Amino acid sequence: MTASAILAIPPCFQRDLAEGLQQQMFFWGQDVLYPSGNLLKEQGFIRTPSKGLKGTSCYRLAWQNGHIELYGSCAGWYGPEGGFTFIRPRRRCYLWQSEELTPIPGAWQKEFLKSGSKGELYLAARPFLDWLIAHEDAVLARCGASYRSENFHKYRKVPKAKQWIEPAAAQKWFKCLRDSPSELQRPKHYSAKTSA
Repeated sequence: MTASAILAIPPCFQRDLAEGLQQQMFFWGQDVLYPSGNLLKEQGFIRTPSKGLKGTSCYRLAWQNGHIELYGSCAGWYGPEGGFTFIRPRRRCYLWQSEELTPIPGAWQKEFLKSGSKGELYLAARPFLDWLIAHEDAVLARCGASYRSENFHKYRKVPKAKQWIEPAAAQKWFKCLRDSPSELQRPKHYSAKTSA
């Protein structure tokens, strides 16, 4: 990835990414409840009790020389030199600045959270985006497009939830962010309703 391509990333990508991850986290919660078995565990995630909020769980998967961690309140990729995290209650993405620790839901360890530049945030998010795209492709192959469409309609009924774009359009947006960030457009551009 060239420096000029990173500089060309639209400034609004951080807000759009946060809104997309807000919706995705609901989808991953639905994957845990999938009728024929937990889709996260099926894909290799290990479930452990949360280090923070009582009665919740952490799902962890080794990924790209680090690991993915999914909680109900945060999600991210953490590697040997830090990583990327999204904190759902704050609706924000951050650089994670610890090489040994990962976020503790509810505590958040402010000393390890950094806003960073859009280029730093993009580079830190790439392993997480790789996983997100691979997971959504696997869910589509395993469950069909109607499953995520059903999740999308359920999300609309969640109090205070802000629906983003439909799942197929979201996958196009995430792939464009990952592969061609300088060509990224606002999420509604990827929607079937506006591109049809």
